[in-house]
Amino acid sequence: MMDNAKYIDAPLSDEAVRDLRSGDVVYLSGTVFTARDGVYRHMLIEGNEPPVDLRGLTNVTFQSSPAGVEVSPGSYNVASFQATAGFRYTQYMPALLERFGIKAVVGKGGMSEQLYQELFARHGAVCLTTMGYGLGAIYGSAIKSVLDVIWEKELGISEALWILELDKLGPLLVEGDALGNSYFSGVNEQINQNLGELYEGLREPVYRRIGEERRPDKELF
Repeated sequence: MMDNAKYIDAPLSDEAVRDLRSGDVVYLSGTVFTARDGVYRHMLIEGNEPPVDLRGLTNVTFQSSPAGVEVSPGSYNVASFQATAGFRYTQYMPALLERFGIKAVVGKGGMSEQLYQELFARHGAVCLTTMGYGLGAIYGSAIKSVLDVIWEKELGISEALWILELDKLGPLLVEGDALGNSYFSGVNEQINQNLGELYEGLREPVYRRIGEERRPDKELF
């Protein structure tokens, strides 16, 4: 566990969400549900209502496909749990937050600062991101139990909606807070200010790929 981390429990209270600031490290416990391409399309575009009351169950969703298998009827084992890239799902966020009262979306890498300012701030919601690669087994070990797997036949086990009970899953980073602030946007601005120094004194490459640039005003994070 990291020093100065915050510990939050799902479903999240409005007070707990307001206390989170971009750049905070958190550990998440409680009930969450997963959703990615298949669930978003099936539920939000095609209009299939989930057979459980998601809004009454939790207000935290994880953009993930757990690496899990059914070891016996209704019993699942998850070896690894890692989020997928959150920016891919921007189009689904308005409907998701409005229909299901979501207060925290957990993904990888976050979404745009504009989305946080225009949507997340209005709903009092935050975006959390997993940290780096190689932590899937650590995140997976925080799953206390698989409560249900929904739409497995319709979507397949990798795209199904999983309902999970977590115990101190983390570390997670608050990428976008309920005030509309993006941690990565601020950090990238600082990086870009000093990016030119990294290019000073570098020789031109002997071979270069088509379109490859060494100019810092073009190759920006």
